[in-house]
Amino acid sequence: MNSNRWEPTYRRASGQLHTPAPLDEKVLSKARAVQPTRKFDGPTGRLLSKAASGFSAIAIAIVLLHPAQYIGATPGQISPQNNSRELGLERYRAKMEQQQAKTDTWYNLRTEVNAGNYLSLCAQWRQQQRASGDKPLPSDLAAKARQHCRILP
Repeated sequence: MNSNRWEPTYRRASGQLHTPAPLDEKVLSKARAVQPTRKFDGPTGRLLSKAASGFSAIAIAIVLLHPAQYIGATPGQISPQNNSRELGLERYRAKMEQQQAKTDTWYNLRTEVNAGNYLSLCAQWRQQQRASGDKPLPSDLAAKARQHCRILP
């Protein structure tokens, strides 16, 4: 049907429609009285709601506290024969140390300093102070060098 034919007719007819004020008030009062239905009324509904929230809290706690997320496990990973937590943590630490050693040029010096051996750090720092060092020490190692080393004549 062509829109040019019916559109003006519809506008004229809708412009002539008027509703009385009491009818408008009656419809609005009924609309205000409508309230949403409650699915969980009574003691069984409250019990189901509490049980559902309790189970969801337990599920969240399991997901957050499960050790697999800390050792880098993936869902398709085959578990080792010895499922001890210490074995998994040791593998994780070794893997992280290998990755860090590849990316950090100062890794070996940092591990020695963390172990309490400051000889290499002090030698590097002295070379830097004499302006013959190749690369300047990072700020954390420089701070430890100032704290534990002294410049010899």
